[in-house]
Amino acid sequence: MVRILALALGLFLAFAVFTALRSPAAAADPTCSDVLEVAVHGQHIIGDYITGEGRANLDWPPSAGVVGQAIAGEGPTVRGGPGPGFHFPNGFAPGASFCLAQAQSPGFHAGH
Repeated sequence: MVRILALALGLFLAFAVFTALRSPAAAADPTCSDVLEVAVHGQHIIGDYITGEGRANLDWPPSAGVVGQAIAGEGPTVRGGPGPGFHFPNGFAPGASFCLAQAQSPGFHAGH
């Protein structure tokens, strides 16, 4: 029993040290903000795939009711977004990984 507790404590301490020493996440820069000229990746998703207004024409964050009015009775402009059926055949990494230089997904990464 003592060995199990010692092992558990050792693993916990190793994890704590690893967590403390690893480099901090680059959360200061919103994903895709410079590549797509948006505030955050969600502005592209809402503007281009949900409302169809276009990311450049959508204030971020959108005012109350803007998205609901744009899709009322119709649903999103591109149902399910472009997904892999758009990204992969066109050589783009899927989702926000398209903008991240460190992304491991296949395809072109604009952040490189």
